[in-house]
Amino acid sequence: MVGLLDMNDLIVLMVKRDLLGQYRGSIMGFFWTIINPLGHLLLYTFVFSIILKVRLGTNASVSNFALYLMAGLLPWGAVSETLNRASGLLLEQPNLVKRVVFPLEILPLSVTISAAISQLIGSVILIIIAAIMGYPPKAVIVALPLILAAQFLFVGGLSWLLGSLGVYVQDLRHMISLVLSAWMYATPIVYPATSLPNKLHFLLWINPIAGMVSDYRRVLLEGKLPDWPMFCAYTAFALLFWFGGYYFFNKTKRSFADVM
Repeated sequence: MVGLLDMNDLIVLMVKRDLLGQYRGSIMGFFWTIINPLGHLLLYTFVFSIILKVRLGTNASVSNFALYLMAGLLPWGAVSETLNRASGLLLEQPNLVKRVVFPLEILPLSVTISAAISQLIGSVILIIIAAIMGYPPKAVIVALPLILAAQFLFVGGLSWLLGSLGVYVQDLRHMISLVLSAWMYATPIVYPATSLPNKLHFLLWINPIAGMVSDYRRVLLEGKLPDWPMFCAYTAFALLFWFGGYYFFNKTKRSFADVM
C-alpha cells in the first residue's frame, strides 16, 4: 500500500519526468513550453485579427486582440494537451498497468499537473506583457487561483475518465483530436462571446471552458472579479467531473491489466 508521503513523492517524480521527457533530445528543450503557445498566438492573430478582422476586448487594435487571444489560448492549451495525452496514456504504460502495487490514478493526474505548470509559466509571461502594454495587474488577480483550481478539477476528472475509457476503446485517442478541434471552435477563444446568437448562449453555460476563458480575461486584462454565477456553474461541473472521473477510474482499473 502506497502511503500518502510516498504518493506525493511519486507524483512529484512523475511530473518531473513528464516535463523533462516531453522535450528530451530537442535543441530548445523546455523552452518549447513558451515557443509553442507564442507560435499559435502569432498564427491565430494573423488569421483572425488581420485577415478576418475579428475583434476581442475593449478596442480594435491587433495588440489588444493578441492579449485577449493569449488569455484564452493558455487555458485551452493546457486542457487540450492533457486530454489528448490522457486518452492513450495507460496504453503507453503497460508495464506500470500490470504492476499491482502501482497507483495508476497518478498517471493522468501527473499529466494534468505538468500541463498546468506550463500554463502558469505562460500566464506569468502574459501578465508581464500585458503590464508593458498598459494592462497592469489589478488587485482582483487574487481571484486567479480560484479559476485555476476549477480548471484543474475539471481537467483532472476528465483525464481520469478518458484514461480509463481509452483502455477499452482504443480508437478514443484518434477520435479525441477531432472532438477537441470542435470543442475549441465552440468556445469563444478566437471570437467574442457576444457574436453567438441569443439562442446559442446556453452553450456558454454548459461549456465549462467558455466560462473559464471569460473569467481569465476579466481578471487578467479587465481588472474585474469573475462572473460569480458563471463561476459557480463551471465549478459545479468541475466538482462533478473530478469525483465522477475518479470514481469511474477506481472502479474500472482492476480490469485494465486483463484488457491489455
